[in-house]
Amino acid sequence: MKYLSSTPDIMGGDVVIKGTRIPIETILYRIKDGYSLDRIHDMYDWVDRTTLEGAIQEALDAAIGALPSLVTRHSHA
Repeated sequence: MKYLSSTPDIMGGDVVIKGTRIPIETILYRIKDGYSLDRIHDMYDWVDRTTLEGAIQEALDAAIGALPSLVTRHSHA
């Protein structure tokens, strides 16, 4: 991944924006809670906006890619 990483010695292996200790989960929860991208960027203004947008897109792509397997697992339960 270009914008996200997970390393055991950084934030306990949580997926973070590469080069930071910002968990992407925190960013996604802020979006879910109605924060605009501008507001999120203001909160983390040391992160380049392109990097922030790319990290969000990578996380969403990964989540969307996981949907078929989630549906398959739950339909067999």
